[in-house]
Amino acid sequence: MVFPAPQKIEASKYISCKEEPIINLIAPKDIMEKRTAFGSAFSSSGNVVVTAEVIDSREYSYVNEIAKYTKEKYILNITGDESMIEIKACSSSKRGLWYALNTIEKLVEKNSFPIGQIVDYPLFQMRGLIEGFYGNPWSFSARRELIALASRNNMNTYFYAPKDDSYHRRRWRELYPEEELSQLADLVKFTDDVCMDFHYCIAPGLSMCYSSEDDFEYLKKKTEQLYSIGIRKFGLLLDDIPEKLAHEDDAKLYGETVNAHIDLINRYYNYLLELDGSIELTICPTQYHGKGNEYYISKLGQAIPPMVNIFWTGLDICSREITTYEAIRFIDNTKHMPLYWDNYPVNDAEMMNEMHIGPLIGREKDLYKVSRGLIANCMEYAQCTKIPLMTIADYLWNPEKYDSDKSFMNAIEANIEEEGREHFVIFADHLKTSCLKDNNSYIMEQSLSKAAAMLSGGDFLGAFAEVEAYGEKLFAAAEYLKNKNDGIYAELKRWKDKFIFCAEIFEQAVEYMNSGDEEVGKKIAEMNKKYNSEATVLTGFAFRAFIELILAGLDI
Repeated sequence: MVFPAPQKIEASKYISCKEEPIINLIAPKDIMEKRTAFGSAFSSSGNVVVTAEVIDSREYSYVNEIAKYTKEKYILNITGDESMIEIKACSSSKRGLWYALNTIEKLVEKNSFPIGQIVDYPLFQMRGLIEGFYGNPWSFSARRELIALASRNNMNTYFYAPKDDSYHRRRWRELYPEEELSQLADLVKFTDDVCMDFHYCIAPGLSMCYSSEDDFEYLKKKTEQLYSIGIRKFGLLLDDIPEKLAHEDDAKLYGETVNAHIDLINRYYNYLLELDGSIELTICPTQYHGKGNEYYISKLGQAIPPMVNIFWTGLDICSREITTYEAIRFIDNTKHMPLYWDNYPVNDAEMMNEMHIGPLIGREKDLYKVSRGLIANCMEYAQCTKIPLMTIADYLWNPEKYDSDKSFMNAIEANIEEEGREHFVIFADHLKTSCLKDNNSYIMEQSLSKAAAMLSGGDFLGAFAEVEAYGEKLFAAAEYLKNKNDGIYAELKRWKDKFIFCAEIFEQAVEYMNSGDEEVGKKIAEMNKKYNSEATVLTGFAFRAFIELILAGLDI
């Protein structure tokens, strides 16, 4: 199975190459160069001959099923046999060809080729990630990794908005120093090279005097500096600031905050269009969650140009669900389709003890019909972010076929070494506590629930065998993790340490079930007290209930 799932695959059969499949790519020169720099491997003697061509026609740019014109559609026509596969890849744009090559490389990796045709296109228009968390910003190398991963999985948008980049927020009036600006310029170029759109966000709301011409000039000069390094898409963030106007001059001129924000957004957008008519603007309002019919957001939405995107997080700051009905209400009141700033998998602020590594759930499959797109706010933990981000990419490309469980397993396979995947799955089962209300510790719960059912039926030996069997998986995973201290495991250290401790308690519990030794029971009680005092969030209720049962001293 290919991820993200293509919209249509019409195949008479699937073929695997006898020899290792290697791509021989015939494509426009710049595509070849960018793809090579991206890490793709090609050979003139490859046995998978790919001819990639840009053709500006209806067939490669219009989607009849959803009545939509898009430059991101592509079609693959695949023929051949076990000795040679031939693929004709066509799109109306080079970005569409980029996605076609993403799919082809995944077919090559699996060595499984559908003989026939793949017709593919995205359902969400804007699909991407925002570095918008509180905490240590990513390094530039980490940004490149995450942007490359997003690109490889058919995302098209990256928003730069780290709260703790002082030039983005606290020192917004100041121009970037030469070194920082050079690094940012390199990132802008890299993002463009991998067919992603770079949006720079500036957040002046903490200190800006909206009626001050000097402050507006600072905003313009900062914008012009960023424009000089190739940025053509901007964000104006007015989130997480005081609701009341802080400056007396603003209060006299505008009366209330929403009027000041309307004036700023309109002035800034008009300035951007004068600078370059192709520039895009996205804004994050001070009220960025709710029903979408409140006073502030309704008035602001109806007073700013329809081409300005409005970030919205849904009913809550971190929404359990995002529904089509809610989006329609937002549209009706603001006259804008929402661009969702989805606060998953971010785990900053009050969520700092959670590790959000599970798949995206709770977003309705037809949300693409009533939104501009969805942008995922990521975690400070760049390596851990990769797993949920891949599931988000799968949902955004093809929500109609999105399977969260299969997507999650694919993301684990892509990011975890083969020898450790089975162990990582047992570990990751306990890392799903989040606003999404996913089933945390589901594998453990299933096993312990089965054992409990056996106990209620008087089958002690069966129950003990079930608990022991799960315990063996838990112990094996813990032993494996003890020796893993780099990459994603370094980021997971405190969750990993607690998981290892959990396995030790479970091991004692199995021993107590077997022996009934009171000293072991006392040891479990002490360990459990220490376990529960540690703030790091790990196992769900199933583990707590199991240990409580053990400590109750029941005849099991």
